[in-house]
Amino acid sequence: MKQSIITLSRVELSIYFVGWVSGIFYAIYHVHLQTSASKDWYPVFQQPKIPGWSWIGGKRDVSDPEWKVWIPFLYRLFPWVSVHIVGGQIIRSFFNSSILCCWYIIITLALILSSVGFPTVIFLLMQPLLSCLFMLTKGKTLLWTTHLLFVGILNVIKNPDCIVSRWLGVNEDEYNLIIIVFAWIQLKSIAFSLDCVAKYEQKSFKGFPTEFVQILAYCLYLPTFFFGQLILYQEFVNGINTPFEKWTSKRVGTVFLYLSRYLFWVFFTEFAMHFVYINVLHFHPKMVSNFSSWALYGFGYCMGQYFSNKYVVLYGFSSAIARAENIADLKTPKCIGRIHLYSDMWKYFDRGLHKFLVRYIYLPIAGPTSVLRKIFASFTCFAFVYVWHGTRMYIFIWSALNFVGVTIESLARIIANSKIYVEAESKLLGPRNVRRFHCMIASPLLAMSAISNFYFFGGRAIGNIFMQRIFSDSWTSLITLFSILYCCCQISTELKNREIKKCLTSKSD
Repeated sequence: MKQSIITLSRVELSIYFVGWVSGIFYAIYHVHLQTSASKDWYPVFQQPKIPGWSWIGGKRDVSDPEWKVWIPFLYRLFPWVSVHIVGGQIIRSFFNSSILCCWYIIITLALILSSVGFPTVIFLLMQPLLSCLFMLTKGKTLLWTTHLLFVGILNVIKNPDCIVSRWLGVNEDEYNLIIIVFAWIQLKSIAFSLDCVAKYEQKSFKGFPTEFVQILAYCLYLPTFFFGQLILYQEFVNGINTPFEKWTSKRVGTVFLYLSRYLFWVFFTEFAMHFVYINVLHFHPKMVSNFSSWALYGFGYCMGQYFSNKYVVLYGFSSAIARAENIADLKTPKCIGRIHLYSDMWKYFDRGLHKFLVRYIYLPIAGPTSVLRKIFASFTCFAFVYVWHGTRMYIFIWSALNFVGVTIESLARIIANSKIYVEAESKLLGPRNVRRFHCMIASPLLAMSAISNFYFFGGRAIGNIFMQRIFSDSWTSLITLFSILYCCCQISTELKNREIKKCLTSKSD
């Protein structure tokens, strides 16, 4: 929808801020009451040992396998990443980018070999090596066929009991991490092969050996190797060719400040797990279906906030290291509590994936003018997202609802930007009422956006509960819900407007 910089009074904005924040905390309080009251009969809490911090007491929700495995593994990576940074900066100060790329390759291969063995190295390098081979044929059709084949393979081998797991000789947690790496390498292989094949269409293969070393370094770049976020190939090449900058106390302090920030979010999330049991509820949809409306919608918000915190931590550490090395200026996900548009959620949460989809799928298909081609390009992007994440029903529902939401938003933006509509809206409503109207009609779309993500966070059964409740809840509950979502839309719009103003001011300076 059309976003113009329209300011509201401080009093009105304060009302919206209080309405949104108080609604969140009151809903979270109801989630805490609901789960605390259920501890005596709730099967999971009857287990003898769910470790909690001794100074808090009580029990802690440890039922998210990703957090339970990924965060300790992140700590184990610290020594390796430290060696990676120190060695990389010494090499960068004395040698060229090719030697730096060799260092990136060596340190990551040493980590893989010491952790999970040589078969895993072969398994993970298979895709980029084949992509390089087919890249030399200069055929994009062959490349895309190969990549889509690997997407299919990814879906087949996600089961830890498959033959690949037994061949690699790793445990379930290690195998799940390997599959995550395989998925990230898949996107990197698409990125570098499509970038390079365009270059080799116009020139010989004389510089291919140097390119090949850069490609392997790109795929094996340690800070983003396990958990992302995605750096596009040309961004990586630009980064390794950036001149060396001496480390100052200010630069070191900045790195530690960023790392401390993400460690704080680890601590905060662990702390919250003692009081709000979000992840364990995924396994008990019957209990969730009996929640009051306040507790149910609070549970939905907590699922989103927990997911956001998890990726702020994971992407935050990788972004801090990549920024420290001047490889790429990666941004962490924006808080979900300050985004109300589908397009912004995709643009500002996983920014690397968004840039990938736009560059390699959307723009080649969309063309400059045709609305239908743009809708088809959007459909293709979400189809790829669906298959890449895994062909399960809850992921299909999540992808389909996101496609519908983005399409509605795009069509609404086209209408809102038309000359006739702008003139009529301005004449009938006036600037401030236009903003209020836009936020009002965005509120149901925000609810749909949230529910689509609940399918992704909690699975099909949890998503269905929210979908059924939104259509069967009382008018009082729905009016309260949409009033709070309206406040969210206003706060989100205000923050976005301030960012636009700041950007315009910096450009004018």
